[in-house]
Amino acid sequence: MSVVEWVVLVVVIAGTVIALFGWDRYRGKRKGVGDSSASQPTGEVFIDPETGRRMRVWYDPSTGKREYRPE
Repeated sequence: MSVVEWVVLVVVIAGTVIALFGWDRYRGKRKGVGDSSASQPTGEVFIDPETGRRMRVWYDPSTGKREYRPE
């Protein structure tokens, strides 16, 4: 095998491993763990039907998740 064939083989194997196991694993990014300091209040307020308390909606643009916190 020539050097070019070895390089292509290594690239194909590395690409397959990354595709199967996900690139996030190799970047050290943990899924489901958001930075709570990135959350911002949206101005939306509603009454929780179970407790009767006012809840404010917080939105985290980095994860796209909405949280509900007591006011």
